[in-house]
Amino acid sequence: MSKNRRRFLIATLAGVVAAAGIATAVYAAGRGASEGGVAAGSPSAQASIAITNCKTPKADFISNDTTGLSTTSTSYVAVPGMTKTVTIAGTAPSCLIVDVSAFAFAPGVALEFVSVTVDGGLGSPTETQFAGDTKGAFAEAHASLFAFPNVSPGSHTVAMVFRSFDGKTVFVHRPAMQIDHK
Repeated sequence: MSKNRRRFLIATLAGVVAAAGIATAVYAAGRGASEGGVAAGSPSAQASIAITNCKTPKADFISNDTTGLSTTSTSYVAVPGMTKTVTIAGTAPSCLIVDVSAFAFAPGVALEFVSVTVDGGLGSPTETQFAGDTKGAFAEAHASLFAFPNVSPGSHTVAMVFRSFDGKTVFVHRPAMQIDHK
């Protein structure tokens, strides 16, 4: 991939993430959210993390070209077809960075959260409000980035997961996940 194309894709992803964040904050603020626009009932936040000099020379990718993937679960469930096993090289723990994207749809007053797990444990941030109160008839593109700062060498299962805030049906269409690691 050319350097200019990669820069364009990164800039586009950053724009989509920013727009999704603004939209979901506005939604949450109008729906009885707790402090800061985050919906009540969200998992407890982890302390902020910072990763410096994270070397991720390998990338794994998985996508599912299916539409209509849905859940009503208020607990995280794996997005169908979006679980991948990766092997972390070396002898010391290292970081793992995961980008996810999909078309998301949360009709009516529904709210959808997305996250990534490694061996069942949530990354940082613990979740992203992916779609909320979708007004039209069409899903919208959303993306998010998750980090795991201390992953041991060996084989690990990485999964894109989603949940409904209050049991209403929420959807993802054509999800994709890129896993950058050592």
